[in-house]
Amino acid sequence: MKNALVLTALVIGTTASAAMMLTTTDEAFVPKAAMGNQFELEAAKMAETMSMDAKVKSYAAKMITDHTKLGAQVKAAVMKADPKMMVPAKVSPAQQKMLDALKASGKNFDTLYKKDMVASHAETYALFQKYAMAADANAGLKMVIKAALPTVKMHLDMAKGLPTMSM
Repeated sequence: MKNALVLTALVIGTTASAAMMLTTTDEAFVPKAAMGNQFELEAAKMAETMSMDAKVKSYAAKMITDHTKLGAQVKAAVMKADPKMMVPAKVSPAQQKMLDALKASGKNFDTLYKKDMVASHAETYALFQKYAMAADANAGLKMVIKAALPTVKMHLDMAKGLPTMSM
């Protein structure tokens, strides 16, 4: 009887641990999500200094607050599931080119920033929706992503309303 209880506890513990581990779905999602978050954060930091429009600066401040919070939540969920997984803290080469273009855009900053934020948030929203529907996604990370979907949608809608020319 004692051996059966120990075996049952081991099976339950192993099952619970397996539910917490990251799957290939998670491992494909996390780098894309982290790099997208970092791109939107870095672009927002540029907008705070390069834009002359108060609406753009206000949007950028919200992006910094929300993306800092989401990045920390995603990292915490990933570390809880797999402390060895490295969450990227930089952007992809394509995103770096976009940041470089933003930096060099001069008086066209707001137009390019709006374009980039609409495209990036649309991509992020689609990525998050797909991940939230994945049957094999890590439960803890999936909960964070599902909770973030309304905020990502709000960011997309706000980006669409940004002005397109610096003053």
